[in-house]
Amino acid sequence: MLEGGGERVRPRPPGAVARTMTAAGRLVLPALGLIGAFALAYAARGEPASDLRFLDKIDPALDVAGWLNWGHLLLPGVFFVLNLTSRRYGPGIALASAVIAWVAMGGGIAWALSDGILLSFGEIAPLPVAASFVGAMFTGQLVSVYLFDWLRGIPWWQAPLVAALFGGLAFVGAFHAGASSFWAGGAWAGGGEAMLPRLALLGAVQLVWALLQLIPTQFLRGAIRPASGYGGA
Repeated sequence: MLEGGGERVRPRPPGAVARTMTAAGRLVLPALGLIGAFALAYAARGEPASDLRFLDKIDPALDVAGWLNWGHLLLPGVFFVLNLTSRRYGPGIALASAVIAWVAMGGGIAWALSDGILLSFGEIAPLPVAASFVGAMFTGQLVSVYLFDWLRGIPWWQAPLVAALFGGLAFVGAFHAGASSFWAGGAWAGGGEAMLPRLALLGAVQLVWALLQLIPTQFLRGAIRPASGYGGA
């Protein structure tokens, strides 16, 4: 009751359409961010990571010539985008944005094939490699989102660090398990023990990314605050 004797009118909860539109709006920017991260890594795949050739002086097995490129080095940016989405909106929106990004990229490829822009899917990657990549990356995204939601809190850096690191490691491990004999360009050529230094180097890339992404995350914490119900990190 109000002081003047009137009855307080409670605001009506938003309807299904309004809730759907709100959720869709929240998904657009994260999905575009993920697509942008994938596109950047794909565009850089032809640029050799020549800056890291000094590693073969430490150990000849770490020679990056002929297999490591800037696509490998930029791909972990996907987990940085996913961390920011998890921080802002929680695991539901983060996973939904990942699914939407995959659907949008698949739709774009299908359109390019039907329109003759691409003559065959093989221009992107051999089909077994592409299937293994999608499965491995989505596995990594699931791991990342789960760990971020589980660990978010104080200290703030714990969730983004662990989520990016183990999401990336899950991707590297799953992709190696699924496509070691099909990897284009010979990244896994040689098999067995010859792969181990390369796997270790790719794991080190995930670690460096997990550490470095804490710098922009710290600066963005004030601008990208957790939505209601999601505190901590």
